[in-house]
Amino acid sequence: MRPLAMGFFSICAFLAATVVAVTYLGSISDGNPTISIRLKPSTRTASDSGAAPQATSFLAPRTVSGQLVADPELIEDSFEGPLPKTAANGRTPMAAYAMPIDRSDKRPKIAVVIGGLGIGAATTDLALKTLPPQVTLAFAPYGPELQSGADRARGLGHEVLLQVPMEPFDFPNSDPGPHALLVNAATEENIRRLNWAMSRFTGYVGLSNLLGARFLGEAGAIEPVLVEASRRGILFFDTGASTRSLTGMAARHANATIATGTLTLDDVQSTAAIDNKLVQLEAQAKTDGFAIGVGSLYPVTVNRVALWAESAGGRGFLIVPISALAAKPDSAASASAR
Repeated sequence: MRPLAMGFFSICAFLAATVVAVTYLGSISDGNPTISIRLKPSTRTASDSGAAPQATSFLAPRTVSGQLVADPELIEDSFEGPLPKTAANGRTPMAAYAMPIDRSDKRPKIAVVIGGLGIGAATTDLALKTLPPQVTLAFAPYGPELQSGADRARGLGHEVLLQVPMEPFDFPNSDPGPHALLVNAATEENIRRLNWAMSRFTGYVGLSNLLGARFLGEAGAIEPVLVEASRRGILFFDTGASTRSLTGMAARHANATIATGTLTLDDVQSTAAIDNKLVQLEAQAKTDGFAIGVGSLYPVTVNRVALWAESAGGRGFLIVPISALAAKPDSAASASAR
């Protein structure tokens, strides 16, 4: 009977582990985590695990190739993990992890943000090997080695964003993954989910939405997120994919630093279509003094952006990290003058 009982226990343990893995990690077979059930508000506390929470300690600043990726003055230890915070002297993660630019350069400025890093190892590696350091890289919170990927990106000179999963209009048919921020969830629950995402790694200048068209269009939902970002000294990047977004209005109420994408580069994933969008991006920059292109981690996007970036300077444009075009909505300075 004992071997039979042990065998039964082993099968149950395996099935339980499988359920947990699917629930919290989703499927990465197609490069994007998915889940088919709506998450209930979390009631997890420090005592749920049967032991005291293990706080992460950072005893000294850490750099990779001279680029800062973690600083204990900018980190709050929490049950979830390390969270960004403003230092006692007012220094912010947004400033500490930003890459410098030549402020005297008056050429039209273009920022490009590529999202989806950290999940597919091969495509993440391609982006890190191919894209120039002026391109900003946004990491989804679901990868198994996010800090390692962020460290590599920072060591190569990239600014880094954290993508926060948010509710789209057709949720759950389109699902940003576990721990997504939901319009109908209580503010406290959304902040808990936000904290989970923010604790995945360190070294980012700010947050960005992962999907989230419905969430960004509800002022009561997005404003507390922007308040939290402002309090912690990080910026918020709205990809600009939703025309219903209320991020700008909410940022004024929250006194938050934001930037908004002006053009999606890879709605159509072909060489000709992306090249045409990059021409449009340059036209925007000539007209407005700045432009922000947004792309996803498709190999064709990575390759076309990398090739375009090699010659953009020769055509009279300055490629800048996203922090260079971020500001509080009521700032008197235009993005092109920053």
